[in-house]
Amino acid sequence: MRVLDTTTFELSFNGQEYFRSQGYAILSHRWLGAEITFQQIEGYSHELRRASHRMNSPQLDKIRGACMTARQLGLRWMWIDSCCINKESSAELSESINSMFKWYRDAGVCITYLQDVELTSPAQQQADLSIFFKSNSQLPSEWFSRGWTLQELIAPRDMRFFDTNWNYMGTKQSLATEIESITGVSAPYLTGAQDFREACIATKMSWMAGRTTTRQEDIAYGMLGLFGITMTPQYGEGQYAFLRLQHELLSKTTDESLFAWKMPDPNVGAKFVITSSSETTWAPNEWGMLAPTPDWFRSCSNMTIEGGKRITRPAQVFQQVREGVQIPVSKVEGNTTYQVWWNVSSFTVIGALPAYFIIKGLMKKKIMKGVLMPLNCWVRDEKGKLAAVAIFVQPIPGTNLHVKNVSSQRLKRIQASTPFLMYKYAQKKEILGQGVVLQPQLAYVD
Repeated sequence: MRVLDTTTFELSFNGQEYFRSQGYAILSHRWLGAEITFQQIEGYSHELRRASHRMNSPQLDKIRGACMTARQLGLRWMWIDSCCINKESSAELSESINSMFKWYRDAGVCITYLQDVELTSPAQQQADLSIFFKSNSQLPSEWFSRGWTLQELIAPRDMRFFDTNWNYMGTKQSLATEIESITGVSAPYLTGAQDFREACIATKMSWMAGRTTTRQEDIAYGMLGLFGITMTPQYGEGQYAFLRLQHELLSKTTDESLFAWKMPDPNVGAKFVITSSSETTWAPNEWGMLAPTPDWFRSCSNMTIEGGKRITRPAQVFQQVREGVQIPVSKVEGNTTYQVWWNVSSFTVIGALPAYFIIKGLMKKKIMKGVLMPLNCWVRDEKGKLAAVAIFVQPIPGTNLHVKNVSSQRLKRIQASTPFLMYKYAQKKEILGQGVVLQPQLAYVD
């Protein structure tokens, strides 16, 4: 780990545990154009030491102000992402991205600088949503809309906010209600009253909804610490990085809220460039099991994977495969004499054969229209009752529905913009096999 000496403005290198034992500050900020880099910072050390007032360069003045604030808090060391990482080294950049959450969590204090906010009076420091408004605006600071600042908000134990003039605004704990109103992150997660790790995947994804990053890939990389996983950054992979993040989650967790997103509107899929497929085409309101962006989780902030009637499933029953996601194929709930998911129980009486074929044909038509699949995640309705989130899946045209062909079944998610809730469903089902929900293959668009 490389940090700045807050007095000399010179870089120092040592293990993270060393700086943790000594105590270090860390800066959270919105980048301002061309920031001072690792290659440049040593050339400005003398100028920073001599500065006794605000500097002409906002980038340099931010470094000066952050280090001065850290010194006032009794901390010798300061970590700033723009100048403490050698981004020309892919190995160092990868390590930094995967260590970022830990570095923010272990800091003695996180100094959060809101360059576009200016307190107009001491009275404004009282709890009021406007404290975070940009100067001459009714909109929150851009800091709240950036992808990287999400984990920078969640990780620190001691986070303190400062305006453009380095006036102290308050702590994450004291301003938790205002921050919740802007970010959707529940106040108990901000104050530490509730461990953020208890939040399900869909809820954490909802916190990222609407945030932006300069590089597409950073939407995924900026969430690694929230999920406690690591990934090798591959700049150039574009929106596939978010899909790769979901693949990692799929392999390491049984949290089915990963599939509980919904499309913002039926036609939003048309915004994505999908490579052609010989297996199916994609109509409005259709998709696979995995969302292309956290924005599709926007409505999932109150979802949970605890407390509901859990459906018994084998471990790792949902798996990534080349075409999409493998899912369990179970019997359809209903008249168990003949109503099943992929196959209708055969009659042994020859005279019943005509009825059997009629029933089989009707059931096939019903199944081909789609089947609701409840997930092991729940939301609480207005009466406080938990309901399971369900998704609609449909066999693609031409699918053979015989039980012996379950492994070759290909499906897609339909009515993906409509939320479905189920109060009654079987908790134990016979699993007939594994089908595959196809996933649209997205082309990279810069």
